[in-house]
Amino acid sequence: MGNSCSSGQAHKDKDNISQHSEDSCYLRSNCCSRRSPSYRVTKPSVDATAEPPPQPEQHLLEPTPSVRDTKPQFKGPRPTGCSVSDSISLSSPVACASPKEDVEGPPMPANVATLPEEHRSCLMGRVAGQRPRRRRAMLIYVCAADSQDCCAEKGALQCGAAARLRVRARKRGWRVHVADLHWRSPLEQQRDHRFPVLCITELTRQSELGAVVPVLFLNSGLGTPLLPHTLECADFKAALEAADDENDKALLNKWYTLDCSTTPPCYRLVRGAPARWRREMARTLNVLVRTLPQEACDAYLTTVVEQEVQHTVVMSVEAARRCVWVCRAGGAGGGGVGAGVGGEPDDAAQIHELQRRLANLQKELKVHLSERNIIRASVRGRSAASGDDEYAEGVRAALVERLEALLDALVSEHDAPPGYNGIPTSLLDEINEHLIFCQKSAQCTSNREITLNELKTYITGDSNVPLALIGGAGCGKATLVARAVTMAPTCQQDLAVIIRFVGLTSQSSSSHQLLKSIVDQCHVLNTGTVYRGRNDVASLSTLLPTLLTSLGRRRPVLLAIVGADALRAARWLPERLPDNVKMIVTVTEEKDEPSSSAIMAVLSSEDGPKVLRAPPVGAEEAKAVLTACAATYSKTGAASPPEAAVKAVQKCTLPLYAKILAWQISLSAETFTEQEPDATPELVICEDLEGQLVQILVATEAALGAERVKNCLALLTASRRGLDDTEILDMLAHDELFRSHETYLPWAPASLFWPQLAALLAPWVRWDARGAARWRDAALAGAARDRYLADAEHDVRRTLVEYYEGVWYSENDPKMAGRLVSQENKFSDECYNTRKLDELPFQHYHLYREAPEVFAEQPYFTQLDWIRDKVAAADCAHFLEDLALVHIEPLPEHIEILKDLFETHCYALDYDHRQFYSLLRVTIEKRRREGVEIKSKIVENWLAEIYDPPIPSFYPMNEDYWRVEGKKREMSMVEGFDSKTFDLIVRFDCRGKYVATVSTEREEICVWDVSKCQLVRKIVGVTHPINLVPIDEYRCVVLCRRELRVYNLDQGTFLVALKGVMNQKMPYYGLHDSTHLVALSRNRMYVNLMNIETGDCVTTFKAGEDRFLNSLLVSGDGRVLVCGDETQKPFPLLVWSLTSRKLLYDLRIPHHDFVTSKAAITYEGSYVCVVSRELDEPSPNFIVVYDLQSGTLFKKWKPGCDTVALAISSADGCVVSGLADTRILVWDLVTGNCRVTLRGHVSAPSRLRLARAGGVLLSQDDTCRDLSVRLWDLHTGKLIAVYTPPERITSCEVLLGGSVLAVALENCRDILCVQLHGPPGDAVAAGRDLEHDDGPYGDPALQGRTLDVKAAETS
Repeated sequence: MGNSCSSGQAHKDKDNISQHSEDSCYLRSNCCSRRSPSYRVTKPSVDATAEPPPQPEQHLLEPTPSVRDTKPQFKGPRPTGCSVSDSISLSSPVACASPKEDVEGPPMPANVATLPEEHRSCLMGRVAGQRPRRRRAMLIYVCAADSQDCCAEKGALQCGAAARLRVRARKRGWRVHVADLHWRSPLEQQRDHRFPVLCITELTRQSELGAVVPVLFLNSGLGTPLLPHTLECADFKAALEAADDENDKALLNKWYTLDCSTTPPCYRLVRGAPARWRREMARTLNVLVRTLPQEACDAYLTTVVEQEVQHTVVMSVEAARRCVWVCRAGGAGGGGVGAGVGGEPDDAAQIHELQRRLANLQKELKVHLSERNIIRASVRGRSAASGDDEYAEGVRAALVERLEALLDALVSEHDAPPGYNGIPTSLLDEINEHLIFCQKSAQCTSNREITLNELKTYITGDSNVPLALIGGAGCGKATLVARAVTMAPTCQQDLAVIIRFVGLTSQSSSSHQLLKSIVDQCHVLNTGTVYRGRNDVASLSTLLPTLLTSLGRRRPVLLAIVGADALRAARWLPERLPDNVKMIVTVTEEKDEPSSSAIMAVLSSEDGPKVLRAPPVGAEEAKAVLTACAATYSKTGAASPPEAAVKAVQKCTLPLYAKILAWQISLSAETFTEQEPDATPELVICEDLEGQLVQILVATEAALGAERVKNCLALLTASRRGLDDTEILDMLAHDELFRSHETYLPWAPASLFWPQLAALLAPWVRWDARGAARWRDAALAGAARDRYLADAEHDVRRTLVEYYEGVWYSENDPKMAGRLVSQENKFSDECYNTRKLDELPFQHYHLYREAPEVFAEQPYFTQLDWIRDKVAAADCAHFLEDLALVHIEPLPEHIEILKDLFETHCYALDYDHRQFYSLLRVTIEKRRREGVEIKSKIVENWLAEIYDPPIPSFYPMNEDYWRVEGKKREMSMVEGFDSKTFDLIVRFDCRGKYVATVSTEREEICVWDVSKCQLVRKIVGVTHPINLVPIDEYRCVVLCRRELRVYNLDQGTFLVALKGVMNQKMPYYGLHDSTHLVALSRNRMYVNLMNIETGDCVTTFKAGEDRFLNSLLVSGDGRVLVCGDETQKPFPLLVWSLTSRKLLYDLRIPHHDFVTSKAAITYEGSYVCVVSRELDEPSPNFIVVYDLQSGTLFKKWKPGCDTVALAISSADGCVVSGLADTRILVWDLVTGNCRVTLRGHVSAPSRLRLARAGGVLLSQDDTCRDLSVRLWDLHTGKLIAVYTPPERITSCEVLLGGSVLAVALENCRDILCVQLHGPPGDAVAAGRDLEHDDGPYGDPALQGRTLDVKAAETS
């Protein structure tokens, strides 16, 4: 019956967001032929006059580990990097990350200022070092010594373990892909270096897309040894001198020629036909084994599996930690170390060499790998009738166990909160994508100092008009802007940079989404929160200048939009800019009328825009681009560009044109294809850029087969946002062109073809944040669309539809084992089939382009469960993008309603999709109030569902709620609140449906019936009420300024004023029983026990002289009192028995303080939990629980992050802690373990309220950085429902087991009674029944009366 209260409880510690270290990155691909083996390091000569060579790069959007340059490298065809002018459509070399910059300067919102540096820098437009994305992908890379020797094991992986793992991963929002190139393909059997280069290139690519998990199949053989690709001159000459037989010397001279074009020169393996290769390969290998020293053999004579192990286990600690090794225990497989090469008998020296290398490799694996990740498969009984099946099942079970454990660990390591200090993680990720792209793009342009100086002059000048950078396609406009933006903060330290590359992400793919993204970033920099208003172009366009003006008053602002001409109808671009604000847009110059661009028309005004033309590339510079890129793309780097190519770039000097030619030149026998090694493709030169773009596709078709390339690229081109590796393999596996009867699995050719195509097209394809392949250049995407979809668009899109609708999965073709995947909308409570929900509307739009009425009535717009799933999987902007595909005038009624819903309630639905049904009800009822009659059968069918939703949904019961919703304003995140109508809501524990509200400014106390949302009593004239503690159903103790007074809320009468004055800063008090309370004295040196009926002090509790108490906590039954003493060191907790009136315990922890503002006690006083912190260490605080029956420390929990709120429940046997990193942890009081982790808040949940019956938790951020309130089931750990109000919450309470919430809103004259509709769940249903209350409150004659106690107080 007691309660503790304190006006000082609101003083919270600052948030201290815990951060997790990033995973180690994988090394880039390096050449299997090591020019400088480990035992001899040769420094290349430096030509002081030569231009620095370009740095190769695998992918534009990814970072490069610093160790890359310190290791020998495989040199497959790579994306270009160039030290001269460049085009954004290509990859760029990666320079060193810029040093971290502290974002200091003019004031910024408090929650932004307290963000971790990386997030604060991100919002300000700076990249504090290139950090890898946290991709939610587990990528299994298969390493195999002999693909024929491990067919059963690989089958167990592909068809058993991986298929099960994909299902498990999807339920947690992750993706699992298996990259396996070992299928005994013709490319692998040719035994040259194209296959190992392809393997390492694919491994490198996968390491950019997620967490690579190597699965190694290694038994008793290393596979086929390969001749070294290159030999250093000294090593080659030493081998010649060591060779005694002239035939051996002749053999070496025959197969190795001196290459003087490299630095330093080396001997290179000559190109020859496979037939000649196989006949003499073994003999040449034997010669090298006998003549080279052992260290040189280790460096040169490697097999594919050794190179794969080197690039995973040896070079990456993370990969070694995750690597799984499958080996047979007992018996030798068919791929032993003595296996022949080319059908000739093995030489004894070579057998011995392979045995030595195998032993060394196995020894190294045992050192690096965890013992639990080594699977030793027993072959006993395998020869029996069912032996193979039992063996495969054993391998499958072992792989499933280990891989599932690794997946669980990855999910745990990569778990990120939904937001930081109220700022959604999705916005930070979006900004970070553009900043990483910008920084990498800035590295690929030079010799543009004049243009850069003009951009710098504009940025630092006082112009009030935008600047348009105009130039032809592929001239390097984007890279110029990227470099200017990167250097701008050095000129203006406080500059806020907002940069977007149109089409880079889904949020920048349309004019509306791009505008919303820019407004959100500006809004955060201004107010600390994202935009919460109406999400339509008109509202956003009106707000953007206001935000820029406000931001420009604080600091310089630079807004850069690259590729603005692709937006077409971007009429929101300002033609005039506020002071201190600059805007740069890039516009592609049209051939016919350069001034007719739609964007230029939007920007036109009396004074602008300022136009700057990208300078043309000179002939010499174009030649330099060609030469540099040809060297970068080529494996050898030796071939000079042919004269025809040089002449071509003299005519067309565009950097993109030169890069395409350089890529064509690099195409040779070493391009990962199965062509003969001496087959060199013809160099076709076109006069213009458009024709040369088509040659990329033509050359690819010539290398890999026209039909196969067409089928694959048609799918990629027709997709809405690209396809990831797993999706592509799933689709190719069902194409007869990618099937074979010679491989263990029929669809194996697809598993090899896609890595070949990806490696070949690496300069022209990029992988986005989710790992999907997308065309890097819009012009190339257009060329692919014209070439591959012109005559087969319907079939291609129908294939995509069948895949995402799960048609193939339903057919269940046994040949497709391992490639069949279900396509339900929802994988788990929190994870949805985002790809299906995104692609199907887009594909059906194209299929029904001639019948828009049919398209408008597809399930995507008529079935509410589909619509909710789509919003849950993506956001409102993506659904609005789908609605924009409906081209009907006027729009059908159901489309209009959906458009109004997602524009009006964008913030609430993006925050949590569970509010969909209640907000749709709000939208339809608004139309009804406006007199709009419902005519659509579709909408009529919705009504039954929204009034009885299939999921728990909060809906306000207030009759005039629409007035509150209607006047919803754009909330700014200023300190404090505009107008607090109600400062506090207090529930009556003896009455389930009644609450009391305290209004300090209006000096009134009200009683409400929340089940009917009615005012029961209004007591006015209460002198400055601050806090209220109920004594029983009617009486309460109210803190009035510094005095405690007792009132009867039923009769509206003042009863008595307690003697004495409270401490001004710490007016703490709590209830002992129905006639007594305890209160902290004015001087805080003792606690008074007061008689409520007479107002007299009965006795005092004092711990000693000169000891100042700073907290007061009373158990629910009023028997135990806990106080904190701030005088003593270490800080003690003093525990009194109010029954015996004795000090029970003096609790303290050496070198620690208790944060007593964050403490809780069980109802019966058995346990008290409190936050503690170390005195001398800046480590996060932690939680301690004391058993007050014995006075001993019961539990200690260290969540690794500051705790900001605590609650304890003896009924549920748990402690609930709200953390600064937005998590809520539920700790078991018995076992001490964390039962569940509750996630969803975007700011620290600093207010926790347990339902009186237990089992249900209400959580909320009392700073309103997170505007919403959440209701949780503590038994299941699941979210019950969410409510996002139209105004900020000043106080809230949970009643009737969680079936009703009482919410006080800023600027709202009544409390909001929010009722739970739909299936409530067991916890809410049980609590509602237990707290059921249908009786009246006090005297029925006083129902709804206003009673004045001012006169009684005065007398």
